[in-house]
Formats: sequence, C-alpha cells, structure tokens
Amino acid sequence: MITAGQDLYCHQKPGVTGAVVRYKDRNCVLTTQHLLRVGGCVVGDGVTLNGYKGWVLEIWMDYDLAVIEVQAPSSQMNFSFLGEPELGPAYTLHGEVENHCQIMTMGRTYHYLAFAHTNLPLPGDSGSPVIQKGRVVGVLLSVFYNNAAGLAASLQDLPLDLGR
Repeated sequence: MITAGQDLYCHQKPGVTGAVVRYKDRNCVLTTQHLLRVGGCVVGDGVTLNGYKGWVLEIWMDYDLAVIEVQAPSSQMNFSFLGEPELGPAYTLHGEVENHCQIMTMGRTYHYLAFAHTNLPLPGDSGSPVIQKGRVVGVLLSVFYNNAAGLAASLQDLPLDLGR
C-alpha cells in the first residue's frame, strides 16, 4: 500500500511521501524536490515506493515539490484527504512517527510551523505530510533549528483532486 509519510527512494537516496494524490488522471505522490535533487534525481528518473515503481513526472520549483507517478493500481493507493489548514495543532508524519507542531501562519504558498525544542524533525523528514484533523494540509520543506520553526508547502493552489 502506498501511503503518506512512508519512504520512497530515487537512486537509492531516501525521501518521504508527502501526499498520495490523483494528478492528471494518474496515481501520484508528492515529495520535496530538494531531497530528490540531493540524490541526483530529475524528471524521468525512476523511483521506488513500497515495492512499486514510479518516475519523477514533474517538478514544481515554486513550491519545492516533485510529482511522482506510481505504477500501482488504485486499490494499492491510500489516497490522502487534502484540506485547508487552520491555525492550531497539527503533526508531521514520517513512518509511524508523529511529530506534533502548531500551524502559526497560513499562506497560499507556504505555512509556518512551530515545533517543541525537544522534538524537532530531522533533515531527512523533509517531504513529510503536515496533517490536521485527518487531512494533509501541507508538505514539510524545512526546519529552522535556531527557533524550532518549520516551513511547509501549501497544497491549496495546486491542481490536485481535493475531494479524495
């Protein structure tokens, strides 16, 4: 099953699935493009997700996001419920680890998050979904360790199927 928060690999470098979505009538996932870039991945390169193959379909530089098409049947895709964020509690998810945070500001492109100083996301957690009230409301892009703040890409203006 392909689900948000699980690892994906491109050129054997790990990334995190930020959301499982339908895009242009295709089964896709979103992740941060900067982690793919570290692994030397570009549009067209192969990706593996939980035993399924995929490839980098598009890169959205303005959002630091990559769209990966997955060769898996829809029955194996745990599509993310996407939503609009609200100020208040949320969490990021990487594997089974929930990292609680607060959505401090919201924007059409980015959201700012506040984490506890004692439990900050790690650099490899970029790409993790930001979940609030059971819906993915963003994708974690970076963490500023000096003030325990984070930056997440908004999903509001992206051409995704929000009904899932």
